[in-house]
Amino acid sequence: MNMPFDTITDQNIHTMVHTFYGKIRKDELLKDVFNNTIGDNWDPHLETMCRFWSSVLLTSGQYKGNPMIAHMKIKGIERHFFERWLELFLETNKELFQSDISAEIQIKAERIAQSLMLGMFYRPENITSKNSKNR
Repeated sequence: MNMPFDTITDQNIHTMVHTFYGKIRKDELLKDVFNNTIGDNWDPHLETMCRFWSSVLLTSGQYKGNPMIAHMKIKGIERHFFERWLELFLETNKELFQSDISAEIQIKAERIAQSLMLGMFYRPENITSKNSKNR
């Protein structure tokens, strides 16, 4: 086995993205949502994900887009899918990067997942209507 990456570079991000989505495409919980959403456009999606993670991890500014809007359009996504996504992401990065770098990447991934979950599933009006019924 190769030594784990000791730095974050665009080439290492490319390896991370391709390894991670290789796992996603085989995962029993996630593969259908991803394959149904992406279809035959995996190559452009992987290129976009490389630009996204380069922007997140290297502040390269390569990614121009809105992840929230992109995820809001996905049909069939459920809140618990994010837990599995994070598990596979951590597994991938533990395999590829030294532990301190893997942990740094995971913190950013967890923040992104949290933000997407809040945007997609948090509905304060549901809390308000439940509270007003209990008065």
